Amino acid sequence: MLIRSFILTISIINAVSAFVCGILLIAAPDGSLMAAGELLIPIATFPLAHIFFQDLLWIGIAMLLVLCIPNTVAATLLIRRHALQYHAVILANILVMTWCSFQFIYMFNWLAVIYFLLGLLMVLGALFLIRHADRTHF
Repeated sequence: MLIRSFILTISIINAVSAFVCGILLIAAPDGSLMAAGELLIPIATFPLAHIFFQDLLWIGIAMLLVLCIPNTVAATLLIRRHALQYHAVILANILVMTWCSFQFIYMFNWLAVIYFLLGLLMVLGALFLIRHADRTHF
């Protein structure tokens, strides 16, 4: 089905991009590997910035934990056609949309808008597939 293929593809892209960005931020917490050094200015305004946000290390770790792992789990469950595959997609993309919402507040960028809209499409697509799967079993 087209919706399922879309969801699987975006889950893989989200997982890989979060992995690459997370690793790059951990490897170079000053943001130099991603040309993201300018992010140090807005993150200085974050709550607890003096503890966690002296550099981009914690953001890289958070990307791995909050974006990479859930999307990897969702993609894996989709590939295996596990009963919870669409629920995992919903959870992973609620996390993506939450991440993007945080970016809207602290450091607006258009890429966050695109990821937010993709996350919303993913949640809606997964809800549709859950509902469709329920109807075919009765």
